[in-house]
Amino acid sequence: MSAQDPRMDVGIASLADFQPRTVDGRPLTAGERHSQLIRLGVTADRLGLDHIGIGEHHSVDFAVSSPAVVLAAIAARTSRIRLTSSVSTLSALDPVRLYEDFATLDLVSEGRAEITVGRSAHPEPFELFGVPLSHYDQVFAEKLGLLLRVRDEPRVTWHGRFRSALAGAAVVPRARQDPLPVWIGVGGTAASAERAGRLGLPMMLGYIGGPVERLAHLAAVYRAAGEAEGHGHRLRLGVGVHFFSADGTATALDTYPYYRDFLRPKRPGGNGLTVSPEQFRAGLDPSGHLLIGTPERVTEKATALYEAVRFDRLQALVDWGGLPDDAVASSVGHLATAVAPALRRLAGAAAWSRPGASRA
Repeated sequence: MSAQDPRMDVGIASLADFQPRTVDGRPLTAGERHSQLIRLGVTADRLGLDHIGIGEHHSVDFAVSSPAVVLAAIAARTSRIRLTSSVSTLSALDPVRLYEDFATLDLVSEGRAEITVGRSAHPEPFELFGVPLSHYDQVFAEKLGLLLRVRDEPRVTWHGRFRSALAGAAVVPRARQDPLPVWIGVGGTAASAERAGRLGLPMMLGYIGGPVERLAHLAAVYRAAGEAEGHGHRLRLGVGVHFFSADGTATALDTYPYYRDFLRPKRPGGNGLTVSPEQFRAGLDPSGHLLIGTPERVTEKATALYEAVRFDRLQALVDWGGLPDDAVASSVGHLATAVAPALRRLAGAAAWSRPGASRA
């Protein structure tokens, strides 16, 4: 599937969260966690899912600080699945180096790479790379502008506030795709959604809580901003969800300890939140944000979410909290065989119902 293919795109993501000992007592090394991610990508490719996203973090609670390297290992073992970061912490990175890494990935994968950039919800990358948190949004805006310039121009002359200037700089290698897809990851602020629309960039919107109406509002802000700038034909909206599917409701409910361990603060004062059993069950309700349950239940919730938001991409976070490999593989199988076909049928019907739609 090409970057511009309007077909419904259903894929998976991993934040690569890392538990040296999981809640069921299994020990895990960083090397084993990386191997899990590679197997996950191979499974998703075999099942016909459209993409895999790998998160980037810079703390001991996560296994991956360089998504492009892990995605390259997946590329070598797959043939069709698209490969994206989820997300690259652009505010703390050099946009030139980020483009070079993903252009290289694009070449070795024969045109399957994407970048999804975000501002980061964690302080560690800013501290590690010496980026001032006091200029959080300004740094991101400037680096996003440079990344897009580097993507679109083989030689770049540029100057800014937070990075040394470039004078006719050649940035190589050049990606096979022209342009290399760049998505913006948005956590929930209207200003970020408006910026993505104004720039005509595809947007990944995280759905991690709250009413679906809030998500629909951000989608409307994004589309209105894009339409106002003449980008309506270029807009693509993705939604990221927390996902797990099992044959029985009881098995899905049994994932609560893993979900709690996934989100809880790992040290005093650290990032995270403690999810109570009651909050977890509320998320599983028909109106809740968690796509966790039987294949029938998660398919119902995914289609209801589509009706509310009309996304083009569903990205399911599938391997959180140290879930066992076999449970994750089975869950991804349900995503591929139940959820994805239902969404593609629904999106296809919606496309044909639009004014002016033609089969020519």
